[in-house]
Amino acid sequence: MINTPSSSQPTAQPTLVQLKIIYWGPAEAGKTTSLMAVAEIFSRFRLDDVIKVQTTAGRTLWNEYTAFQFTIPSGSTTTNIVVHLSALTGQERFLNTREFAGASIDGAIFVADCRPEFAQASARSFEELMAFAPLGTPVIVQANFQDIPASMRPQKLEAVLNTRWKGRFVKVVPTVATTGLNVSAAFLDLLYAVLCKQK
Repeated sequence: MINTPSSSQPTAQPTLVQLKIIYWGPAEAGKTTSLMAVAEIFSRFRLDDVIKVQTTAGRTLWNEYTAFQFTIPSGSTTTNIVVHLSALTGQERFLNTREFAGASIDGAIFVADCRPEFAQASARSFEELMAFAPLGTPVIVQANFQDIPASMRPQKLEAVLNTRWKGRFVKVVPTVATTGLNVSAAFLDLLYAVLCKQK
């Protein structure tokens, strides 16, 4: 037999929080790969399949999108957190597209291409994000391609970013998006930072 609460003791209704998080970075840095890895790792929380808008060559034309719902206990009730997660195109000619698709964000994961030949592209893309994101927006940096010996290491990347942007990002996380290494950790670090700011 199931006991139903009496009218004198109403059940507390869960709270709904909706968040918009984006992946930002230069072209082919690993943004879509990171999103797909997170979608797979947290598939039991995913609300629908990943939506892709790509060219015939498989390059991101608009963005990739998926959503998750996480339920967190909150005192006598629960909080349902819906995360809208997008990977925005990194191609330079689509800057206006990035700015439109990334409007009103709650947080961003910057995917840095740490291969030496892409250092300038990553620096330019990070500068774009800093100009675009409102001051105080939580940002996590993924130091991607850490499986390549010549890649810039996280400590070096953090030092480089701190020369101009100290205090504008939460932390640098070493990742290998193709294997999923630390990609979920970067996502959870950002989600935690965003939720702390929401309090």
